[in-house]
Amino acid sequence: MMQKHKMKSAEREKEYMPPASVVKVLFVCTGNTCRSPMAEGIFRRLIENGAEQERIFCQSAGLSAVENMPVSENAVLACADVDMDISAHKARRIKPIDTQIWDLYFTMSSTHGYILEKAGVPGNKIYIPSYIPDPFGKDLDEYRKCREKLEKEVKIFYNTVVQRMLILKGGSVGSSYMD
Repeated sequence: MMQKHKMKSAEREKEYMPPASVVKVLFVCTGNTCRSPMAEGIFRRLIENGAEQERIFCQSAGLSAVENMPVSENAVLACADVDMDISAHKARRIKPIDTQIWDLYFTMSSTHGYILEKAGVPGNKIYIPSYIPDPFGKDLDEYRKCREKLEKEVKIFYNTVVQRMLILKGGSVGSSYMD
């Protein structure tokens, strides 16, 4: 049985930024209660047993998030289906400093990417996957579909962008994740 993955909220709440040699990834959506917390949880689970775990730091945030809003119940349930616990997540809004400190921004739509670029994030730091529909307010099935799409897109992001960034920041990378 797969080991449960619990997002470390205490670690997430620290105003800590790792050294420059660490790849810093921010998952971005609108409210930070559905898609980006699921993506963050999926990404953390993907790297948790790899050699690169200590060389990657990630969080999530929303462009219009209400600070400390709990994660959507259906997002928690959809992730629980695959033994991933994101229940401790609390929403946070992107702050002006966030446009300067992250190496990579994984957005859920081209609109999110456009807004980040207009806020000063260099375009080469913004990753826009295949569109991830917002399940907010929809039934659990839609959240499951969203989680499945995120699992696929996050693996692609890791294998094509994050590994390259790890090499650029010095060092080798482990295996890719293409189940």
